[in-house]
Amino acid sequence: MTVKFFVLFVFIILPLCVFVNTTPISNPGHLKIRLKRVHTSKIDPGLLSLLKRDPQGKEYLNNVNDIRYTGSIIIGGQNLTIMIDSGSSDLWVPSVFCSTPACTSGTRYDPAKSTTYQTLPAPNNFTLNFGDGAQVDGFKATETVTIGGLSVTQQTFGVLTTFTSNQYRGGGIMGINFRQSTRFNAPGVIQTMKTQKVINKALVGFHFSAPKVNANDVSYITFGDVPNEYANSISYNKVVENRSWIISMSDVQVDGNSLGIKSNVLIDTGSTLNYGLSSQVNTLHQKISGSNFSNDLWWIPCNTKSVVSVVFNGVPYEINPLQLITIKNNSTGLCRSGIQIQPNTNASFWTLGDVFLSNVFTAFDFDNLRIGFATSPNGTGAPGTSPGSGNDNPNNVKKSDANKQG
Repeated sequence: MTVKFFVLFVFIILPLCVFVNTTPISNPGHLKIRLKRVHTSKIDPGLLSLLKRDPQGKEYLNNVNDIRYTGSIIIGGQNLTIMIDSGSSDLWVPSVFCSTPACTSGTRYDPAKSTTYQTLPAPNNFTLNFGDGAQVDGFKATETVTIGGLSVTQQTFGVLTTFTSNQYRGGGIMGINFRQSTRFNAPGVIQTMKTQKVINKALVGFHFSAPKVNANDVSYITFGDVPNEYANSISYNKVVENRSWIISMSDVQVDGNSLGIKSNVLIDTGSTLNYGLSSQVNTLHQKISGSNFSNDLWWIPCNTKSVVSVVFNGVPYEINPLQLITIKNNSTGLCRSGIQIQPNTNASFWTLGDVFLSNVFTAFDFDNLRIGFATSPNGTGAPGTSPGSGNDNPNNVKKSDANKQG
């Protein structure tokens, strides 16, 4: 069987949007989609983690004013916007039955416009409660789901009827965590793709753009295999358990000097920043000249040249200094560090989000229970633009749900 490799181009949300046609590439069982990169001071970029749970089973919304990545999906012939989350396992989208602002500000699914929509036997309702008081209600159904021209049938997904939130506006979630973490007791899109032989391997890969390093960079996600440019350089790490994308970190370095930090790490496409244990994050910043801890946040010079490297299985992966700096504090002239203290003092692992992931190509390999990394051009320290000051108040930023597993 031959499956085309499709590319769905993205556009950066600016006053002018550019659309590019999809392009087939000869590579069996391999799907590649470029993602939209959205700048926002209101929408949580960590919302890919909406369905992550803490040990008590609560649901949380992150509230980090930075960037999120979105892609397109077709459900029942209808184009919808989604975010793809390694911290959750299920697919759900706002529907025409949902009239709250969190739903109406984006595209909504309408079962009446589909010929492949099927409801599931009762009871099929679900409710998700989030840590900030937000709540999602809906019901489960099945549909034909298409991404980049490749389709699966009878995919279980959630149809939202209410979404109460002051933080989130528009779009759905497609989880790519293990089935063991599902809230719908059904296989996710990736597992369905593999079962229906749409892709040859149950593998998802991410490249997140880093425009501060390369203004022409684009984001994309791949399904089914690792792109040729990374196939020979990728290095894999086994997950700690087969219910979440957690692996072992063997060290952290600053400017090549080992800090002796070891920890389990959640690799989270839904977190913008990196989060670590308090004593370890403090030790790290003490090695960065000019760093300062204020208002429960670490700040570093906006022109820092310090290179932080995360080591997996003996292989160091550099974080470009331009990616390490985020929001600028106009009163101090410092920039918020991309590495912050884990908000849950009882947590025993780190979370690595886009600040790290934008420096590597990342592959989530379901078949072999492992995560692979290959260095991307973003990690080379190429010159780029300085961080914008914006109007964001960095002290109002909630910390990531680094304590939660999908």
